[in-house]
Amino acid sequence: MSKKAKLTLGIFLLSIVYMLFFMHPTMWRDESFTMALISHNFGDIIRLDAMDVHPPFYYLALKSFLNLTTFWTDSLFTQVVFARVFSYIVAILTFVVLSRTVKNLGVPRSHAIQWIGFFLAPSIMRYSTQIRMYALAALLLALLFNQLQHYDHSHKSGHIVLAVLFASLASYTHYFAAVAAGWMLFLYFIKFQLNRHDTHALLSSIMVFLIMFIPWGVVAYSQVQQVKSTYWIPDVTWGTVSGNFTNLFSDVFTENGGSVYAIVFLVLCIYPIVWAYFNMSKQFKIGLTMVISIFILTTLTGIIVSILVRPIYIARYGYPVYAMLIFFVMTIVAQMISRYKARLSNQYSSYLLLTAFTILIGINVGFLATNQFTRYVLPVGNLSQAVQGYQENPNQAIHVNPKQSVNTIVEKIVYIKSLDKEVIIKNFDIGHLVGNNNQALFHGVFDNVNVDMYKKQSKGS
Repeated sequence: MSKKAKLTLGIFLLSIVYMLFFMHPTMWRDESFTMALISHNFGDIIRLDAMDVHPPFYYLALKSFLNLTTFWTDSLFTQVVFARVFSYIVAILTFVVLSRTVKNLGVPRSHAIQWIGFFLAPSIMRYSTQIRMYALAALLLALLFNQLQHYDHSHKSGHIVLAVLFASLASYTHYFAAVAAGWMLFLYFIKFQLNRHDTHALLSSIMVFLIMFIPWGVVAYSQVQQVKSTYWIPDVTWGTVSGNFTNLFSDVFTENGGSVYAIVFLVLCIYPIVWAYFNMSKQFKIGLTMVISIFILTTLTGIIVSILVRPIYIARYGYPVYAMLIFFVMTIVAQMISRYKARLSNQYSSYLLLTAFTILIGINVGFLATNQFTRYVLPVGNLSQAVQGYQENPNQAIHVNPKQSVNTIVEKIVYIKSLDKEVIIKNFDIGHLVGNNNQALFHGVFDNVNVDMYKKQSKGS
């Protein structure tokens, strides 16, 4: 089988896996929040999101995408699946952008191992199909990285203009994407200084990047004040700090003693990184150093801010840079396999590494698929039956059982809203959904929850 045929087969099999286990209409609470928020018009999305803790660009982009792709249906089931498709398309574009970037860094071609290893790696599968902003933030950082690489080679100002644009959009997608973008611009500024390149354009771009964030920066300050006294992110301890370094590498194993799995995976990543510094091009090694540095600096920034101000960082906030790091590691592994003919010892070590990665990733995929099936795929039938019951119910207000899980409650609220019906629920703690217990945000986003009934319950409690 030719390499092109292998790559095509890999893409086909991956698509089947994603369709079976990830393109489901059931949602966890943050995804339900997303779908409820984008049911509003663009102006209200910005207004309501100003009360949350995330910038608005992802929500605006997702609503625009769904307006173009699901205009023909009012089915929320369909819209949820298409919302996942949006993230998957964005993840594929991230892969394409990074593939072209490393090609400019001296890597001759893409490889089936590179593709399959990237999309099946821990956390990539989950976040590349979630109805949240992490996949989009990864694409924008990849585009920023790509333009800085182009500018490094050509010194054409157009690349700086695009770099500023992508950095700004990243900052309007997630705050720690903004942190990562800032570190990336700063490190390239240092690199250009050391190489005696003209840094005026990049320095100006950093200033423009900061200025462009000022409009939402005022809102960001207000958001920080809202969550300063109370928020769901736990205090900084050795456990949370180590978790911020290992969570993304252990994926669903986090709650099942996954620290050992994460350590093994991290150790396996170290060997190809070391190999790269001895065998890959100088340009690639510099790019790899940049990605590793940005990942570490972004994580350390989150930890330091959490210590000095209040807990504000969790592992998945570092996903956009993590995705770039995993891509580089899988690119190196692919190159190790393609170069095994140089020496027999390299052949054995390369295939031993590939086997170890295959076993570890395979274990993760197996557990993740099981987790997805039991928590999200299997309940699809019950959700469909419940929604059909709500649709056939002649009452305009639907009572929702408060003894269900928070994920189930919020999911049903969103589906009932899609039927243009109200929800009545007793004793629902909105703090489980909006971490700072923001009632204005909750009732603004989930405007089908009976506000009067809620107030009566609050007075009587």
